Amino acid sequence: MTLEPRDRTAVVVLSIFFGILTFYFAIWQPLHDFKASSQDELNRQAELLQSMRASEKEARASSGNSVPAPTGQSLLTQVSRTAQQFGIKPNRLQPEGSDAVSVWFDEVSFNDLIKWLSSQSQSGMSVRQISIDREERPGRVNARIVLRSN
Repeated sequence: MTLEPRDRTAVVVLSIFFGILTFYFAIWQPLHDFKASSQDELNRQAELLQSMRASEKEARASSGNSVPAPTGQSLLTQVSRTAQQFGIKPNRLQPEGSDAVSVWFDEVSFNDLIKWLSSQSQSGMSVRQISIDREERPGRVNARIVLRSN
Protein backbone atom coordinates (compact mmCIF):
# COMPACT_ATOMS: atom_id res chain seq x y z
CA MET A 1 0.00 0.00 0.00
CA THR A 2 1.50 3.26 -1.10
CA LEU A 3 0.63 6.53 0.52
CA GLU A 4 0.36 9.86 -1.18
CA PRO A 5 3.31 12.22 -0.42
CA ARG A 6 1.00 14.44 1.60
CA ASP A 7 -0.17 11.44 3.68
CA ARG A 8 3.42 10.24 4.16
CA THR A 9 4.36 13.68 5.47
CA ALA A 10 1.40 13.60 7.87
CA VAL A 11 2.41 10.12 9.11
CA VAL A 12 6.01 11.26 9.67
CA VAL A 13 4.89 14.41 11.50
CA LEU A 14 2.45 12.41 13.66
CA SER A 15 5.14 9.80 14.40
CA ILE A 16 7.54 12.52 15.51
CA PHE A 17 4.79 14.15 17.59
CA PHE A 18 3.90 10.86 19.33
CA GLY A 19 7.58 10.09 19.81
CA ILE A 20 8.05 13.43 21.57
CA LEU A 21 4.92 12.83 23.70
CA THR A 22 6.14 9.36 24.65
CA PHE A 23 9.57 10.72 25.58
CA TYR A 24 8.04 13.49 27.67
CA PHE A 25 5.51 11.40 29.59
CA ALA A 26 7.56 8.18 29.88
CA ILE A 27 11.00 9.64 30.63
CA TRP A 28 11.19 13.40 31.17
CA GLN A 29 8.20 13.96 33.49
CA PRO A 30 8.99 11.04 35.89
CA LEU A 31 12.62 12.17 36.11
CA HIS A 32 11.57 15.75 36.77
CA ASP A 33 9.08 14.67 39.45
CA PHE A 34 11.69 12.45 41.12
CA LYS A 35 14.22 15.29 41.14
CA ALA A 36 11.68 17.69 42.67
CA SER A 37 10.62 15.24 45.40
CA SER A 38 14.26 14.42 46.15
CA GLN A 39 15.05 18.12 46.50
CA ASP A 40 12.07 18.59 48.84
CA GLU A 41 13.25 15.63 50.96
CA LEU A 42 16.78 17.02 51.04
CA ASN A 43 15.48 20.41 52.22
CA ARG A 44 13.34 18.75 54.89
CA GLN A 45 16.28 16.69 56.15
CA ALA A 46 18.54 19.77 56.18
CA GLU A 47 15.96 21.65 58.28
CA LEU A 48 15.74 18.69 60.67
CA LEU A 49 19.53 18.56 61.00
CA GLN A 50 19.67 22.29 61.64
CA SER A 51 16.95 21.96 64.29
CA MET A 52 18.77 19.07 65.95
CA ARG A 53 22.05 20.95 66.00
CA ALA A 54 20.32 23.96 67.55
CA SER A 55 18.94 21.83 70.39
CA GLU A 56 22.07 19.69 70.85
CA LYS A 57 23.49 21.70 73.76
CA GLU A 58 20.18 21.65 75.59
CA ALA A 59 19.83 17.89 75.09
CA ARG A 60 23.37 17.22 76.29
CA ALA A 61 22.81 19.41 79.35
CA SER A 62 19.57 17.66 80.26
CA SER A 63 21.05 14.17 79.83
CA GLY A 64 23.28 14.76 82.85
CA ASN A 65 20.25 15.49 85.05
CA SER A 66 18.47 12.18 84.56
CA VAL A 67 17.27 10.04 87.43
CA PRO A 68 19.70 7.22 88.19
CA ALA A 69 18.33 4.01 86.77
CA PRO A 70 17.63 1.18 89.16
CA THR A 71 18.92 -2.21 88.09
CA GLY A 72 18.03 -5.87 88.49
CA GLN A 73 15.94 -6.81 91.48
CA SER A 74 15.50 -3.21 92.70
CA LEU A 75 13.65 -2.42 89.46
CA LEU A 76 11.19 -5.27 90.14
CA THR A 77 10.81 -4.09 93.71
CA GLN A 78 10.16 -0.51 92.66
CA VAL A 79 7.50 -1.53 90.13
CA SER A 80 5.75 -3.86 92.57
CA ARG A 81 5.85 -1.34 95.43
CA THR A 82 4.49 1.55 93.37
CA ALA A 83 1.73 -0.63 91.88
CA GLN A 84 0.56 -1.55 95.37
CA GLN A 85 0.56 2.14 96.32
CA PHE A 86 -2.00 2.72 93.55
CA GLY A 87 -4.14 -0.22 94.64
CA ILE A 88 -3.29 -2.47 91.73
CA LYS A 89 -1.52 -5.80 91.95
CA PRO A 90 0.60 -7.17 89.12
CA ASN A 91 -0.12 -10.81 88.32
CA ARG A 92 3.39 -11.35 87.02
CA LEU A 93 6.70 -9.48 86.94
CA GLN A 94 9.59 -10.54 84.76
CA PRO A 95 12.98 -8.87 84.24
CA GLU A 96 13.80 -7.89 80.65
CA GLY A 97 17.56 -7.50 80.80
CA SER A 98 19.17 -5.16 83.31
CA ASP A 99 17.14 -2.05 82.52
CA ALA A 100 13.58 -3.24 81.88
CA VAL A 101 10.76 -5.24 83.41
CA SER A 102 7.57 -6.82 82.00
CA VAL A 103 4.44 -6.43 84.10
CA TRP A 104 1.15 -8.28 83.60
CA PHE A 105 -2.17 -7.15 85.09
CA ASP A 106 -5.49 -9.01 84.95
CA GLU A 107 -8.80 -7.24 85.47
CA VAL A 108 -7.27 -4.04 86.80
CA SER A 109 -8.98 -0.66 86.88
CA PHE A 110 -8.01 1.27 83.74
CA ASN A 111 -7.95 4.60 85.60
CA ASP A 112 -5.68 3.22 88.34
CA LEU A 113 -3.39 1.68 85.73
CA ILE A 114 -3.02 5.00 83.89
CA LYS A 115 -2.33 6.86 87.16
CA TRP A 116 0.32 4.27 88.03
CA LEU A 117 1.92 4.59 84.56
CA SER A 118 2.02 8.35 84.99
CA SER A 119 3.84 7.96 88.31
CA GLN A 120 6.31 5.57 86.67
CA SER A 121 7.20 8.15 84.02
CA GLN A 122 7.76 10.76 86.72
CA SER A 123 10.11 8.40 88.57
CA GLY A 124 12.41 7.86 85.59
CA MET A 125 10.68 4.95 83.84
CA SER A 126 9.37 4.88 80.28
CA VAL A 127 6.99 2.54 78.50
CA ARG A 128 8.82 0.49 75.90
CA GLN A 129 5.81 -1.63 74.94
CA ILE A 130 2.19 -1.79 76.05
CA SER A 131 -0.79 -3.96 75.25
CA ILE A 132 -4.17 -3.28 76.85
CA ASP A 133 -7.31 -5.38 76.30
CA ARG A 134 -10.68 -4.43 77.73
CA GLU A 135 -12.65 -6.81 79.91
CA GLU A 136 -16.38 -7.50 80.07
CA ARG A 137 -16.73 -5.40 83.22
CA PRO A 138 -16.71 -1.67 82.43
CA GLY A 139 -13.51 0.12 83.36
CA ARG A 140 -11.51 -3.09 83.77
CA VAL A 141 -8.63 -4.18 81.51
CA ASN A 142 -5.92 -6.77 81.09
CA ALA A 143 -2.51 -5.27 80.37
CA ARG A 144 1.05 -6.25 79.56
CA ILE A 145 3.56 -3.45 79.92
CA VAL A 146 7.31 -3.39 79.40
CA LEU A 147 8.88 -0.57 81.41
CA ARG A 148 12.43 0.63 80.89
CA SER A 149 14.46 2.70 83.28
CA ASN A 150 15.80 5.89 81.71
